[in-house]
Amino acid sequence: MLMSTANPGILPAQTDGNDVFVELPFMIRGTLRYPPHAQVDAVRAAFDREAREKGLSPRQAAYLKLADVQVLREPMIDRARSAYRDGFLYQIMPLFRPEEIGETDFAALADELYSLPMEGISSFLAALSGAVSIESEYAARGLELSLLSSEMPEGFLKAAYGTFSALLNPETAIRMVDDELSFLNRPGSEYLSGWVRTGRPSVTGLSTAMGPAPFAGGTDTWVRAMPTRQLHITAGNSPAVPIVSALRAFATKSASVIKSPSGALIPGALLGLAMARHVPDHPLTRHTSIVYWQGGDAGLEDVLFSPLFFDRIVVWGAPDAVASVRARALYNRVITFNPRYGVTWIGREAFSDPLEEVAARAAGDSMIWNQKACIASLVHYVEGSEAQALEYARVLSLALREWDRQVTNLVPPLLAGQIRRLRRGTLSQARWFVNGEDGRLGSAVVYVPGEFNLLDHPMCRLVVVRRVDVLERCLGYLHAGVSTVGIHPLSRIPGLRDRIAARGVSNIMPIGQHERMYPGMPHDGMRVLGDLVDWKNA
Repeated sequence: MLMSTANPGILPAQTDGNDVFVELPFMIRGTLRYPPHAQVDAVRAAFDREAREKGLSPRQAAYLKLADVQVLREPMIDRARSAYRDGFLYQIMPLFRPEEIGETDFAALADELYSLPMEGISSFLAALSGAVSIESEYAARGLELSLLSSEMPEGFLKAAYGTFSALLNPETAIRMVDDELSFLNRPGSEYLSGWVRTGRPSVTGLSTAMGPAPFAGGTDTWVRAMPTRQLHITAGNSPAVPIVSALRAFATKSASVIKSPSGALIPGALLGLAMARHVPDHPLTRHTSIVYWQGGDAGLEDVLFSPLFFDRIVVWGAPDAVASVRARALYNRVITFNPRYGVTWIGREAFSDPLEEVAARAAGDSMIWNQKACIASLVHYVEGSEAQALEYARVLSLALREWDRQVTNLVPPLLAGQIRRLRRGTLSQARWFVNGEDGRLGSAVVYVPGEFNLLDHPMCRLVVVRRVDVLERCLGYLHAGVSTVGIHPLSRIPGLRDRIAARGVSNIMPIGQHERMYPGMPHDGMRVLGDLVDWKNA
């Protein structure tokens, strides 16, 4: 068995040679389903056969569906050397049929789940929040297993597991509901709890007024925010994303299926375990499934994307994945969170301010989830001369060096190779400021005097600096793919934010505050809970 300082009874793992095999249960409408015990030699041989038949390298053979299990295989990482080590982490999961996770009993939904009082949500989340706190055995075990193969630096992984409890805080969830579902000066929890009389006068329609027995207007009108059946297809750029998706389903009292991402299967399995052990009979548990399948599995998706089982499909992911879901889910409402990125605008006033302080705040905006978050800044535009832009790049590299010292970076081998190719090829004429020790890359700032293709950005603690004569020129670089613009100084924001927002940007912030948030805050231009419920009239 895998030696463990955490509770090995939670997600038991077996070590065989250089490989680790862990069995991940699924939550299937409130019931834990474990995979049947798989013979490790047979699983290993199946992957070897897959690689041979398709001409893949061992690391390219990542997923298999066998007769009674599905397996996701990830190379394990030597964190001290930022290199792959011998062996793989095999995550063994059960199979399921789409009909098992779909909900079609509307009477049960209306009577058990949709009628749940807000106190029922609060008690449910309070139990889960305590169960998955950073001090819990769930978090300890999840972190231990995630460290084997995750490309996230250890410091960020620990921070991610530390957020789970706060994300599931019941007071925060109720505040989200009250703010995002508020209507006609009434808090959202009233509309989620039942029918609310609007107090607004109504008028009859034209045909009613023209008919042989016309009705007078002025009858009572009622509104309700009705929970829905939701499928959340989540992303793995942060281990917290599946928890955020689950929270939104819980907060709206909705029957939900959470598809864990390939990069963060373990958090979803831990959440299912905590629900089964701490709130097993709660209606939210009984109407929740947490599963995984490989994207593109037509046998599952053709059923799941039909209007039979879900009223909402929420997709986090790459444009091709989002487009694929939209093309097949023609009769569902699809809510998408597309890949986006942030940028930073540094006004010339920075060179009259303490530049080290400006760079330190701007560096924090680039470091959000180690530059993997959709709000993390990838490019800093500097208003000034080339000499000033180079000086900013140098000072910014020192701020990133301090990040390297406090939170050691992990540059996966594939990304390290990508950065080497940039330095030798596309950006060979750029000015590089590189941090690292013993031949390992920690972080880098690169001053690029010309154009730079963002598709080439490795998103791994690398900041591109570009010079502009005036900040207004940066408006031409904005589009809906830019989530956030951070601006220094604060005094420049009022004159720019309307023109920035008109180009599709969702957040215009002072530098150092890309990550600020509050309950009920719009996300990607949406009040998400308002889109997840069905607004009903009576």
